[in-house]
Amino acid sequence: MFKLKFLTLITLLMCLFYSSSAQTPTVPVRTQKDQDKLYLKRPFSDKVAKFKQQIGKSWDKVFVNFTDNNTYLLAGMNFSNQTVRTGNYASSFNYSLSDFNKNTFKPGYLAGFRVDGKYKQMHQYSFAMTLNKIATGTRYKELGSLAPFIGSYSSFKADDQFFNLSIAAHYKKLIVLGDTAKYKFYVVAGPSIDTRLSAQSADNLVNNNYQRFLLRGDLGVEFDNNGYYTLFLHYKQGITSFTKAPIKANVNSLELGMVIRASDLF
Repeated sequence: MFKLKFLTLITLLMCLFYSSSAQTPTVPVRTQKDQDKLYLKRPFSDKVAKFKQQIGKSWDKVFVNFTDNNTYLLAGMNFSNQTVRTGNYASSFNYSLSDFNKNTFKPGYLAGFRVDGKYKQMHQYSFAMTLNKIATGTRYKELGSLAPFIGSYSSFKADDQFFNLSIAAHYKKLIVLGDTAKYKFYVVAGPSIDTRLSAQSADNLVNNNYQRFLLRGDLGVEFDNNGYYTLFLHYKQGITSFTKAPIKANVNSLELGMVIRASDLF
């Protein structure tokens, strides 16, 4: 009887030992892709993420009432026209307008970023900063003429190529049209300031005819496809003259393009 109990106890102890040995936790095996993520450096993506965090922190500190901010990248085309009134401007040069007086909108391009958010949780807005390559058709409202010897001419030859830095602040108003859970339409309006980065032509550099800054008023519509992307169409009307008195040059542009959330790309 004693031997039978002893053998039973030994058997139970051996079973417990083998059972605990079998339940030893195993270390999960990492795939090659997981190891690459751990050990490979991604300097560009890391810098972009760090830059976004710094911008977000600075924005939140300065603009307390501006919340729900998201950063977007944008790109598109612009079509621009320049209307010129020379006033009593006079110079030592006269230019035939047969090749320059073209009342057309010429194409250019733009690229940059913008921040969309809400002011006091109620009013939607966007703040954009873009680099614009602008080419303009030029319409002269005042022409000189010495018929029949000389056709239309002007003492001022407008520049038609500009490279500008544009900063715009827009108020966004939702238009209830269709299913707003899937897509949204907005009317946007606000001011923009263009800073001319390109140099003047040699002809205008003589009298330093062009201003450094241009104030314009923007009005447009935007289509938001459920947050995947936004299409925009903006018209920018010149408010101040891009030239110095007595010359008055208004630069107007039509912009169209696409906006994509930066986090979807980086």
